[in-house]
Amino acid sequence: MRLQRVTSGQVLKPASERLILGIGAFAHDTSCALMRGGRVLFAAEQERFDRQKHSREYPFAAIDAGLRWLGLTFRDIDDIVVNYDPDRVTRNYIRHIWRWLPNSLRMLFDISRYKHASRSRNLRPELSQHFRTDLSGVGWHWVDHHLAHAASAFYRSPFDEAAILTSDALGEFESVMKAYGRGTRIEVLERIPFPHSIGSIYSAITDHLGFKVYSGEGTVMGLAGFGKLRRKFDLSRIARLTPGGGFEIEPGFFKYHFTMGERREWLSKRFVSRFGKSRAAGEPLEDRHIDLARALQDFTDLVLLHFCGDLSARTQSDRICYAGGVALNGYSNTRAMRDGPFREWFIQAAANDGGTALGAALYYSHHVLGIPRTEYSSDVFLGPDFTNDEIEQALRENEVSFFKTSQPAEEAARRLARDRIVGWVQGRMELGPRALGHRSILANPCRPWMKDHLNHKVKHREPFRPFAPIVPEERASEFFVMPCRSSPFMLLIMDVLPAWRERLPAITHIDGTARVQTVTSASDAVMHSLLLAFEREAGVPVLLNTSFNGPAEPIVCTPADAVRSFLKWGIDDLIIGDYVIERKQSLR
Repeated sequence: MRLQRVTSGQVLKPASERLILGIGAFAHDTSCALMRGGRVLFAAEQERFDRQKHSREYPFAAIDAGLRWLGLTFRDIDDIVVNYDPDRVTRNYIRHIWRWLPNSLRMLFDISRYKHASRSRNLRPELSQHFRTDLSGVGWHWVDHHLAHAASAFYRSPFDEAAILTSDALGEFESVMKAYGRGTRIEVLERIPFPHSIGSIYSAITDHLGFKVYSGEGTVMGLAGFGKLRRKFDLSRIARLTPGGGFEIEPGFFKYHFTMGERREWLSKRFVSRFGKSRAAGEPLEDRHIDLARALQDFTDLVLLHFCGDLSARTQSDRICYAGGVALNGYSNTRAMRDGPFREWFIQAAANDGGTALGAALYYSHHVLGIPRTEYSSDVFLGPDFTNDEIEQALRENEVSFFKTSQPAEEAARRLARDRIVGWVQGRMELGPRALGHRSILANPCRPWMKDHLNHKVKHREPFRPFAPIVPEERASEFFVMPCRSSPFMLLIMDVLPAWRERLPAITHIDGTARVQTVTSASDAVMHSLLLAFEREAGVPVLLNTSFNGPAEPIVCTPADAVRSFLKWGIDDLIIGDYVIERKQSLR
């Protein structure tokens, strides 16, 4: 971590009182986090405020929202910590070009890289200009990308010591970091350099299959459930596991390591010759596409198990904390949890780049300032919430009819049992790419037609894509094969018990699995009560839970966002706080 010295005239507050701003910038899913000493106060992604999915803009709107929600101003900030080290990426970029000459020579002329470097230099003056604040008395710190991922997982986990794994596309031209955490310290054990990246391979094949990189990987994961194992698609020929927990690509199959920017190419002619030509977006899916997705998923599982085996041997820990974009892969997570060496797992809910602002702030607070981890909290409901007065004002401004209820959970349960689709906005907004019950669309999981209806009429997405169930933690094992007691962040894919597959068809994938989310009365009392109320109405304490957004939209944040999405897409009812907005006739 690089620290910029504060001015000599600055009066330093005690570490526990310092207001720390974490910034996630320079890539997709930009974000911010605010901490007071060792306590997280607020965290949110920029996309929820500028309404650009996977936003790459500086997270100024998110920072504005956080300060406003906390009743603070930018002048209250003592330290700014950024999730990226521009000097490190420059050094690694030059090394990368040298390593892959002559093919990488074109990267010297990639204008996007220079724009990227320019943005990192401009962040401080643009912050100062946007917030009209002199930053000369503010501490300024850079944390490298993978350390930010590592901190986001370890410092939010319940573990005092644990192995730590991060895995994503490239970071500062590194794809994997293995580390060990104890108390307030994180020790880096190994970094695997880009392009040896299972995250980049997954993105490359996502592009080959006709889906959008950095957002379509989850679609490919869902597609894999339909695939069959075929020797033709053995991916061990394009990448290999190496002794000592390593991983290497066979570079002749790829182009992503020497093409960057807007004109990036991912795969070589050699790959196409072996695995078939790429599919254009919107073209019909063929068996070869589906089976390649399955092969990719199975290979990703093996890579994660390989990393875990090495990390377990190095650290002798039976606990692991995991983050990075690859950590969103529920199939691999469950396979590694079931078959790997670690007894206890913590996977960060905001494992994607949206969690690195929080990780950067946590790293500075605990590792650098040495503030003790006195309070365990993996709470992800870190965004804004809204008062009844604010909700009612938004409803009146949008000229919708509404009424108030004293029992929103019971009201929702009755409607869901009648097969109505309910937009559900309660409490503080979730951090991360999954709607975890505070900004959700909910539906009855017992109806065979519900999945197709939601995909076609509401979400407007591919018909094969599955939906997730939400269930009380204490009841989950009645319906699902649970590799652990708790799955709060929708990051594990488990078998639905055979007796329930036909009874819960809308959340059971083609391969008999479901991406389960569990809740407790302590973690989310309102959702927990809704699930029990639905059981009284329909006989099961399970609901279909998907993110509250339309196609190419971020998850809703404000009441106004929710009303607009409700009016635009095929949702029957909207319940925000204590307010109910209904369509007189179901859109089904």
